[in-house]
Amino acid sequence: MLRSTVALGLVILAAVVGGPLRAQDAQSAGDAPKGAALLAEARKALGGDDKLRAVKTLQSKGVYKRTAGTNTQEGDVEILIELPNKYRRNELSGVAGGPIQERVEVLNGDDVWDINATGLGGGFGGFGGRRGGGDFGGRGGFGGQGGQPGQGAQAGQPGQGRGNIDPERLKELQRRQRQNELARLTLMWLLTTDAPVVWVGTAQSPDGNADVLEVRPEGPATRIFLDQSTHMPLMTTTIAGGGRGGFGRRGGAPDGAAAPQGQAPPAPPAAPAPADAPRRGGPQGGQPITIETHLSEYKAVNGIKLPHLVTRGVNGQTNEEWEIKSFKINPSLKANTFTK
Repeated sequence: MLRSTVALGLVILAAVVGGPLRAQDAQSAGDAPKGAALLAEARKALGGDDKLRAVKTLQSKGVYKRTAGTNTQEGDVEILIELPNKYRRNELSGVAGGPIQERVEVLNGDDVWDINATGLGGGFGGFGGRRGGGDFGGRGGFGGQGGQPGQGAQAGQPGQGRGNIDPERLKELQRRQRQNELARLTLMWLLTTDAPVVWVGTAQSPDGNADVLEVRPEGPATRIFLDQSTHMPLMTTTIAGGGRGGFGRRGGAPDGAAAPQGQAPPAPPAAPAPADAPRRGGPQGGQPITIETHLSEYKAVNGIKLPHLVTRGVNGQTNEEWEIKSFKINPSLKANTFTK
């Protein structure tokens, strides 16, 4: 079971997400000047614009718990980022003496590659090992269930059971997915984005009010909730196309964002939903789902406040908790961190 603090977070979440969003002075298009001003205040609260702009590389290490029905998976997770376009996630799960899964996903500019391997305990030698095969299932950001290890396939090559799917198209979809994940992580941790940001309303809960900003990239939008008194990020919400979701790609890229009371939700895009949108029952997917990410237990690291507890829920049901044990700001990464 996830920690009781997660349940408390869901009580707050129900009040924030389930309660009304008041548009107040904002027009339906959103208030861009107010959005920019509030984002600047939030970056100041995290540590200041100068410190945040100075972040070029970032490393986090921690542990996760992930639930799917009655099953719970636990493991170690490490994320390495080199801005503007390099990202690596290493994950190990299993028990001593038993099977261990190693999953690695990498974005290196325009290149992507994976490891998805299973072996006996002690067989991998820690994060970043390069053993075993992989397939294009890989693992996506935080949460959900990823593809199964390929049988004898090389990392970054299609594994078994994928059917006659064009490998180049799969690689392009992976690239888009990881670019989205990198953008979400830098927004979540550093409030860094090149996309337009607007204020869309105020969310209310028993614990206080939050200003709601909407980040509008060329693709799906994400909403971030800022405590009105401290300006610290409390949570983010996105809407996925259907099915179930968890952290990152397996949770699906948002197809839009919940609208404030009195406003219609954004129209769905004319193009097909992003590849990372969860699918169920065919290509059209199921009903849209709300993916909520809670950020808490902030601690200062080199003068920057970073959340050390991240939880994710779908439609009010928590399915993952990520406890970050350590962050490193601007670590010196090995030359081969993002290469095969």
